[in-house]
Amino acid sequence: MVLIHKRLIALSVFIAIIGVGLIVAAFATDNWIHSTPRANETMRRNNSSGTASGFTANVTFGLFTGYKSIDFGIGPRSYNLIIKCQPNSGACTYISIDKDSTTDSLFSNILQQFKNQSGQPMEDFGLFCFSLYVATLVMLVLAIVWGLVSIGFAVFNVFGRPIETVTGPSGLYLWNSLAMLFSLAAIGCYLALYLTQLKMNILTLQDQLTFTSKDQTFLDMSFYFVVGAAGAFFLNIFILCLSGQKCSCDYYHSSEKEVDSGMILY
Repeated sequence: MVLIHKRLIALSVFIAIIGVGLIVAAFATDNWIHSTPRANETMRRNNSSGTASGFTANVTFGLFTGYKSIDFGIGPRSYNLIIKCQPNSGACTYISIDKDSTTDSLFSNILQQFKNQSGQPMEDFGLFCFSLYVATLVMLVLAIVWGLVSIGFAVFNVFGRPIETVTGPSGLYLWNSLAMLFSLAAIGCYLALYLTQLKMNILTLQDQLTFTSKDQTFLDMSFYFVVGAAGAFFLNIFILCLSGQKCSCDYYHSSEKEVDSGMILY
């Protein structure tokens, strides 16, 4: 029976490694958002000949960088994207890396346009919420940390002689639960960012003269990596239940033993 328990815990090590790997992959890949903007209504009305149908765009980006390809009917032009944030303004955006101008100056111009208007939401300017973006990053980092802790203590439980504290079965439940909760928190933060802003618009004002990304923007592969990671940590908790490991603390049993001894002496 002990051998079966250890094998199940060893399996949880493998699954936790997959969970951490998925979050690292989500950080490293630029596929959190995929959008295929189309020619906007104004452009389609002004091009009765139908040439606007040849206007296409493709945008993908991750947590730090991205890629944009735009075709105005004369061939696609590609741009690399980089994220820029200003904590004081509470805003971030993805800026095309242009050799003719710095990303800082481009971002400053966008922020100035946003500040000079009244009533329009920031997503109309291609901006999105800084706090939700940073919260997503923090939650992902914490999920990785607790995932690594769960791996370390699971290995110790397989090859060592743990006691019933956080280094033992109770700890395995705790570390996997924390990794899962922070993964879910990251999912929630980014999902809120997507539903409230990114889904509405990811284009700059200049791009919006020709294109619209509304209802053309979707969550992509990297986001679902984090969903898979949360599922992996949940599966680990289920495996721990199957192994017969109980979530209990050593001090609780010790206190029971002391009471029993006292009663016997009495």
